Amino acid sequence: MKKQLMMAMLPLFISCSAFAETEPDSQVSFSGFRVGGGVINHESDELIDDATGFVLEAGYDFNRIVGIVGRYSDATFDNDNDQNPSRLPGKVDITTWGLYSDIGYTFVGKNNFQIKPYGLIGIENINAQTDTNQGKFDENEYALALGTGVRATFNEHFVLAAEYKFSSVDIPEYNDLDLDTVSIMVNYKF
Repeated sequence: MKKQLMMAMLPLFISCSAFAETEPDSQVSFSGFRVGGGVINHESDELIDDATGFVLEAGYDFNRIVGIVGRYSDATFDNDNDQNPSRLPGKVDITTWGLYSDIGYTFVGKNNFQIKPYGLIGIENINAQTDTNQGKFDENEYALALGTGVRATFNEHFVLAAEYKFSSVDIPEYNDLDLDTVSIMVNYKF
């Protein structure tokens, strides 16, 4: 799923970066508040297959290099535990809250089009919940998140972003939950 998504988005990013110029228009503003949302897909080989859901975010770009973003996501997967009993059983709900910094470089193209490839680092709270035969399973842990992404800004306000993020938490009854996350987001930049 992640490979197909990234391959589908690759022509957009290649064509967008082809328009990039080295000298920005003096009227371009790199700083500003942005808010938006999108779709998210979590994958973990150990405990879940694909958990799909939504993501909401609010961020601020300080300059053309550094930004900060707060994010909430909620994703659900219905796990068939008969196929793999070591996995979390039943309907698994994964909720994350996080604070991240994106560090990259914003290139400016024609008509003030902007594209920013970036690296992502942050801290997030991951909560996994499901009902088991022994009762309700509810594990809540903090994790370091690392990732990469690209954000394209059109008309100085409309923002389209694609991102990959990795985080890992320890779930004692099972295994570590290594969470690979792919998200596609739309933002409005003020």
